[in-house]
Amino acid sequence: MAATLRTSTNGFRTGLEHRWKFLRTYLQKPNSVGAVVPSSRALAVAVSEPFRRSPRPVRVLEVGAGTGAVTRYLGTLLTEKDEFDICELQSEFADILERDVLSTSAFRRPLAEERVRLLRKPVQQIEGESRYDFVISGLPMSVFELEAVEQIYNVIRRLLKPGGVFTYFEYTWLRRTSRMLAFGRNRARIRAVSAYLTRNIRDHEFASRSVIGNIPPAHVRHLRFDRNGNENGNGNGR
Repeated sequence: MAATLRTSTNGFRTGLEHRWKFLRTYLQKPNSVGAVVPSSRALAVAVSEPFRRSPRPVRVLEVGAGTGAVTRYLGTLLTEKDEFDICELQSEFADILERDVLSTSAFRRPLAEERVRLLRKPVQQIEGESRYDFVISGLPMSVFELEAVEQIYNVIRRLLKPGGVFTYFEYTWLRRTSRMLAFGRNRARIRAVSAYLTRNIRDHEFASRSVIGNIPPAHVRHLRFDRNGNENGNGNGR
């Protein structure tokens, strides 16, 4: 009983630490971190849907992993031959991933077999072509410059295998609200990024889902770049 209570208390403290570091990093770097709290389990389930339903083995890349709320759930889905790369540029978050997430039992075997890697670098620096079946992104695209968003999309296109799926989420109404409240150059930036994201949604999205149980509520989008979204049942899963 005492051991169970101690484990529960440690988990609660770890969760509080992750939330505090997330908030502190957001306050220090609002143009790099697009939320004030980590993602919920409901959001993790939604972004992993194509991966969960896929035949195995597969290779998965998560970019913008943060403190590992989604990473931890993805680890429970790994089978014995799956490969999983986790990309996180912020050193504070990468340290948490290594210490508190990759040390859990779900990652013990794949780490020992070198099927899980932590990449402490920008996604733009990941090399190779047609490497991944799934790319799952937690990057806050709406806070980036258009040039950076275009670079990220081009890299993800390069890294995905034919038929591969790119999944990301955005907070409900964030782009529309930001356009309304921003002024001057920032408003022009938000409009340009929003237009770019909308074009890709129109041309490549094949499924989407709203996650009301996240804080704030989010919209999950699944894209395939080698086919037109409408040809794959755009709107399926909404």
